[in-house]
This record gives sequence, C-alpha cells and structure tokens, in this order.
Amino acid sequence: MTKASAKLPFNKYNDIYLKFKLKSGLTAIFLSVVLHAQAQLFDSPKNIALVRTGIDYIYNIQPDSAELYIVKLEHKLPNHPCVPMLRALNVLWTHIPVVSVDSVFRDFSQHLRECIRLSAHLDGGRQEHPEAIFFEMSARGLLAEYYADAGQYMKALSEAGKAYDLIKSGFELTDQVPDFLLTTGVYNYFREKYPEKHPVYKPLLWFFRAGDVELGLAQITAATERALLTQVEAYVYLAYIYLRYEYKPEKAQRFLWELAKKYPNNFYIKAKLLESLTPKGDFEEAPMEYIKELKQSDRPYYQLAGNSFYGLYLEQVTLEVGRAADFYRKALASGSQIVGHGTYYKSLAHLGLGRIAAKQGDTAEAEYHYEQVLEITETDTFRKKAERLLKML
Repeated sequence: MTKASAKLPFNKYNDIYLKFKLKSGLTAIFLSVVLHAQAQLFDSPKNIALVRTGIDYIYNIQPDSAELYIVKLEHKLPNHPCVPMLRALNVLWTHIPVVSVDSVFRDFSQHLRECIRLSAHLDGGRQEHPEAIFFEMSARGLLAEYYADAGQYMKALSEAGKAYDLIKSGFELTDQVPDFLLTTGVYNYFREKYPEKHPVYKPLLWFFRAGDVELGLAQITAATERALLTQVEAYVYLAYIYLRYEYKPEKAQRFLWELAKKYPNNFYIKAKLLESLTPKGDFEEAPMEYIKELKQSDRPYYQLAGNSFYGLYLEQVTLEVGRAADFYRKALASGSQIVGHGTYYKSLAHLGLGRIAAKQGDTAEAEYHYEQVLEITETDTFRKKAERLLKML
C-alpha cells in the first residue's frame, strides 16, 4: 500500500473522526489541568497552613472553630478528600476515645466514606496521585482501626486489605511526601506489635508483608519533624506506643508535656500524661490541675480517669487511705457503663483497692480486686503486679 493510498479519504466520516480526535485530545488536556488543580494541597503552603490551623483547633477540642477553617478550605479546594478527612478527625477528637458508639461512628464513618469517594475522583480512580493514595489509605486505615475497636474483625480486615495496596504505594513516596513517613512507620511497627497484643489477628495477617519495629519507630519519629499535615498525630502515636507497647513512660512524657501545653482543652492527652507518671512508684509530680479537670468533666470516661488518678495521689502521696478507697470506688462507678474502654483506669482503681484491702487484712477483698485486674487489663505491667500481689496474700 502506497502512502497516498494509506490516506483516509476526506469525507464527512473522516471529518467526524478528526473532530472526535481533536475533542478527545482537548478533553485529555482539560482533565489533566483539572486533576492538577484539584491536587493542590501538598504543593500549596497557603493551603497547608489553613489545614494546620484547622488541625490545631481539632486537637484543642474546639470543633466549631475547626469547622470554620474546614469551610474555608472547602471553598479553596472543593471536592478534595482533605475536607471530609478533617471533618472525620473533628468528630473523632471531639468524642475520643468512645467513637464506636453508633451515632458517633455513623458520622465518623460517613465522612471517611466521602473521603474515599473523593480520593478516587481526584485521579480518576487510578490510585496513582500521592494525594489520592494518602487520603484513601488514611480513611481506610481509620475505618479498620475503629472496626477492630468495636470488635468487628472481618470488617476491620476488609478495610485493612483495601488499604494495604495503597500502603505499599506509600512505601515509595516517603521522600516525595513526608507524611507517608507516619503511615509507613505505623504499618511497620503495628504489623509486628499488634498481633502480639491481640493474638486473634495472627492467623489472619499472613498475606500482609512483614513489618520492622525499629524502622517503624524511626519513621514515625521522622514524621514529627518532617511531615506537613501529620506532625501532631505522629507525636500522639509515639506517646501511645511508648506507654502501651514499649512500656517506656519516661519517653512518652517528653511528647505528652508539650502536647498538653499546646492543646489545653484536650483531656485525652492530659489523661495520657498522668498515665505516664504512674509507674514511678509515687505521684508527686502529677499536675493536680489536670486531675481536677478530669474529675469535673461531664464525660464518664474522664471522670473514671480523674478519680482513679486522685485515688492514687491520696494513697501514695498524702497517705489518706480511706479517702483513696472512696475515690477508687467512685472511679469504678463512673466507668461501670463504659464498655471496651478505660481498662487502664479501671485496673488502676482495682489495684489500689486491692492494696488497701490487703493492708487492712481483708484477704478476700484484696483477692477479688487483683482477680478483676487479671480479667480486664490489657497492660502487661498491671498483669504482672496483680499476679505478684496475689502471691503475697
């Protein structure tokens, strides 16, 4: 076939074809411009600053002020997944740690589902753009975490599985987008540590690649210095890890003192700071104003924490054993309707009541409280203490 014969004849069908090709090319150019315009968070210092201000209000438990900044961001970045993600975090921190309550989880999960939908819209569902990967991965990770918290293990694994491919993509993006340091670090650490603490998941995680505990800690630490959006969350994760997994409360304190000062309305952080002070054997360094704030909270979870800590203060610092027992009991009464949360503070109160009963010669009462600790605690240090004290009866 000659070059001349290879040419399409110029007729109405060829004209339509050429117009279609031209239109397709223009459409492709238009879409690439739109997608680039939509992906203007990580590359825009002004938008990053707006998000950070909103995040500060979220962590300081000022949901109305946070929403004002979320609306401002929504005007600048309509249809961007960062908007529903921030709204989900606003719900989360307003109600933390009791998020699995139906009404709260419904709002929380709806925002995360919208985040997933908009992440797919961001790059046409290809899951290639860093912002699309980051926000969908974060949303699915949060859903998995709170499904697990509510005991819905199969739903948790389903979301974790969907997040896994995105997490693998994130492994290669830590230099390009430093916020992936947090998500990659969290995966590396908890892939190994979580099934140790929750053996029910061990047989279900065989298809997830192995993690690396030391690398995970290093990556989360790096996120506290380099991340654009997740610096504070990285500090929160490190504090939690050193409290509940590494059992190095003195390391957690370094982060928690700073967080408590920066976010004075955040009772969850204050409770964690007080928790980091309890293993020292005395409670003299405990900031009494934080304990009073927790006791006076209108939320049973923080009443449970505050009364437990005040009981410990009375028992170990002022040596008012009778009053200490009263506040330990008050703590347990506050926590009686809380299911699945507050086991640390309940264990703290039961240990205190057990010690007091043992000193008063009431062996049966002491044994009851130590057995309660063994039944409910998720903390190895409390378990070992209860076992040791039981042997001493």
